[in-house]
Amino acid sequence: MLHITFITIHPAMIEAYRQLAIFKRAEEKGLARIRVLALRDFAVDRHGTVDGRPCGGGEGMVLRADCLGAAVDSLGGEETLILPSARGRAWSDSGARELLATSKNLVFICGRFGGVDQRFIDRYQPQEISLGDFIVSGGELPALTMVDTLLRLVPGVLGHEESSQLDSFSPALGGCLEFPLYTKPRELWDLGVPRVLMSGDHREIAKWREQQSAQVTAKFRPDLLKE
Repeated sequence: MLHITFITIHPAMIEAYRQLAIFKRAEEKGLARIRVLALRDFAVDRHGTVDGRPCGGGEGMVLRADCLGAAVDSLGGEETLILPSARGRAWSDSGARELLATSKNLVFICGRFGGVDQRFIDRYQPQEISLGDFIVSGGELPALTMVDTLLRLVPGVLGHEESSQLDSFSPALGGCLEFPLYTKPRELWDLGVPRVLMSGDHREIAKWREQQSAQVTAKFRPDLLKE
């Protein structure tokens, strides 16, 4: 079973998403256990203080290392720590698969305000991971996105296992982008569903999808194509 813990000052954000879609399904099927730790439960005073002014001056507040450390120390000690961070390595499908293969006990540190006291990072050595070259208000949304990625890869979570196998970036597509998708009606706005998809010839359909995947990748992400 995959064990996932979020450490956050906004537990309601995580709990709300936990009741939806893939998160709920994973827990109901007993394939994942999701826990939310409220960082303010580890505050330094009765006011729930978990942050402070940056040393040396500057705007914003910084999450305190002692509060974060106390939250992590309350766990079992065998967890892999993940810190969403703009300076981290890029998140990817291959990275998600590697993480899932190497650890079944993940803790996501959801930063807020101006950042996290470097001493927490130095002592606990979390894996810093970035979703891209942009900034959001906290680590909750990036953490939820990463966990969504991971849960889709857990066998049995999705209604149809092949759903994730043919997603963009999957090994089955050679790391390329997914082919175009169609549904009813067959004719719409003078545009029709490609005839091959209605042929019932699965070999030809597979060949078409492979060709289309390569074309879409060449158009939008040529860097993914192998030399």
